[in-house]
Amino acid sequence: MAKKVKNNEEEKDLENLQNALSTTESFIEKNQKVLTIVLGAIVLVIAIWLLIQNLYIVPKNEEADNLIAKGQVYFAAENYDVALNGDSVEFDGFINLIDNYGITKSGKLAKAYAGLSYYKLGDYDNAIKYLESYNGKDDVLKYTVKGTIGDCYVQKGETEKAIDYFLDAAESDNILVKPVYMVKAGIAYESLGKYDKALKLYEEVKANATSAQRGIPEVDDIDKYITVAKVKGNVQ
Repeated sequence: MAKKVKNNEEEKDLENLQNALSTTESFIEKNQKVLTIVLGAIVLVIAIWLLIQNLYIVPKNEEADNLIAKGQVYFAAENYDVALNGDSVEFDGFINLIDNYGITKSGKLAKAYAGLSYYKLGDYDNAIKYLESYNGKDDVLKYTVKGTIGDCYVQKGETEKAIDYFLDAAESDNILVKPVYMVKAGIAYESLGKYDKALKLYEEVKANATSAQRGIPEVDDIDKYITVAKVKGNVQ
């Protein structure tokens, strides 16, 4: 009896499967033309993308890589104006690189270099403009950019905004970057008379200090920052 029931269930499952297959076959037959067009469109899009990738994007990336390397040399030499605007010979500058190679990795990186160059030249508005437009994923550079925006706002006298960026930069997981911007935020708080907030940041830096951070002035001198904040804030 049990065997008969089992056989009936298997037959029913088989029948359901056959019905499903029949329905699918029927759908394909009725919509074969539409499905062929859709499939063809997908293949065409993929083919166009591969063509663009190989004939345009890859060469553009290579050109941009070569150009930014030249700009980095000028930046490292502190020749910021030439880094931004070019040398009239073989490098047209970071601004030109951004305008003409913006879709490339180096074109995006040039935004950070342009912003940092403007900061060094004291043009804080343009520095903020280009630094804000940078959206790279490199942890150290990403948070350095945020911290430099904070520096720009300090120079502009907008300390509250600066603190927001310093604290954002201090979110970095890099132990060499994090304490630098925590201390910068603390100094900014001190300038506003908020010594309790500055002290809290300094003490956190001290509590989390490791031997790997030796040589970082903000860490090496943290006791001095703590003492000054306590004296100024009249904290025991």
